Amino acid sequence: MKKQKITSSELLCGLGFALYFFAFMLTEAFINERCAVILGSGIVNTVYTFGLVCTGLGFLSFPLLRKICKAEKSRKAALLIIGVFCLVSAAVLLIADRPVIFLASSTAALLLTGHIGGCVYYNTAMYFSGSRYTGRMIGIGMGAAISLQFVVQNLTPQSVVFMISIFLSVAFVMYFIIRAPKDWILENPLPYSSDGLRGSKTEAALIAAVVLMSLVSGMIDSVLTAFNAEKAWDIYSGVRLFYALGLILAGFIADIKERKYLPIATVCAILISSVCMFFLSDEASYFAGTALMYLYSGFYVIFFTVMFLDFAPKSRCPELWSGMGRIVRSFTVAATVLPALKIYDTVGSTSLAVGSCLLSIGAMLVLLPHIGRAVSASGQSKEISEKQEMSLQERLKLYARHYSLTPRETEVLERLLTTDDDLQEIADSLYISRRMVQRYVSSIYEKTETKTRLGLFQKYMNFTKK
Repeated sequence: MKKQKITSSELLCGLGFALYFFAFMLTEAFINERCAVILGSGIVNTVYTFGLVCTGLGFLSFPLLRKICKAEKSRKAALLIIGVFCLVSAAVLLIADRPVIFLASSTAALLLTGHIGGCVYYNTAMYFSGSRYTGRMIGIGMGAAISLQFVVQNLTPQSVVFMISIFLSVAFVMYFIIRAPKDWILENPLPYSSDGLRGSKTEAALIAAVVLMSLVSGMIDSVLTAFNAEKAWDIYSGVRLFYALGLILAGFIADIKERKYLPIATVCAILISSVCMFFLSDEASYFAGTALMYLYSGFYVIFFTVMFLDFAPKSRCPELWSGMGRIVRSFTVAATVLPALKIYDTVGSTSLAVGSCLLSIGAMLVLLPHIGRAVSASGQSKEISEKQEMSLQERLKLYARHYSLTPRETEVLERLLTTDDDLQEIADSLYISRRMVQRYVSSIYEKTETKTRLGLFQKYMNFTKK
């Protein structure tokens, strides 16, 4: 069986995700830096907390807008308007020197960047549905973004690059919207079959795990953000490259045997990182503690990103669940930052370290049953598939999964292979336009590396024989 390759569309989507993540991280860092200058270092954590809430609300606004705007034209116009306002708010943020203007532009920038992030995460979830390269593409893209952020904040004029990155990120999203290479940006995708992951237990386990991990992350973030604002230590120095290392390493682990080892690796990382709180109060050991924290952050971010990207296309509301990890992370960390800093100032790092350990154990307990069920189900499915001859629907599903076809592409594939219907007849049977069917067919040909309907049929037959 021919090994699945990364398509040009997946590469383009991965680049767009990395570009957005770079712009998002630079926006957060730039606002914190400007806050220390305009409002004072003592209020940076408060603004950081407020910014996290804005980001979470921004991600939530994307599925909300899709519920409000049903037509293709209205969705396209809304996203274009949001992109323009995002650029305007970023430009105002650059020149803002008064507290009111700074806070207003920061709020707008984070809300709008969060909304664009919801679109990017949703688009990425649908593009990489069933792909063998999701973890690697996301990990490498995020790692490259962090490395570039290090260069920008230490070697180049930050304000100029900040504006350029925001512009490119928005332009990239607008390119996807205007070109509309896939239907799901403008229309709602068909759901998966009944065996999709829609159970409340799966949703609850993922959310609970991310909440517990985010509490640990929030404790550490609060201390480091305060230290950076007071210029005690620079969290954007060379030690931040351990964050990029953690992202890339976790991305590759995520792709081993369909996420089998990612939860275990993340739990191990969180247990090790719990000890970093002991090192943050001592300047001599600060580097080691921060390096551990950043390594864990890489695994933690890849976990909540990839796991929800995998889950989203199989859910009833993929536009919400694709960014759910970022939403949960934003609100949980926001609720943790200020209390954790107060605890640190009152009783020191020991209590936070103990709390981190307990939360780490809780995350492990939440994930282990989930891992056990997933491994057991995978083994049973494999055993059944080896003993029984597959039906036509099962063969089509396997073929679609091998080439990362979306639910609607699979619907079109079935009609291309099992009927003599022309494109208009296929469109009528699926209650969509002929133009949408043409998009699906082009995408199917690209992913399967075929050029004609006959070539597609021959490749499918060869696939089923193997």
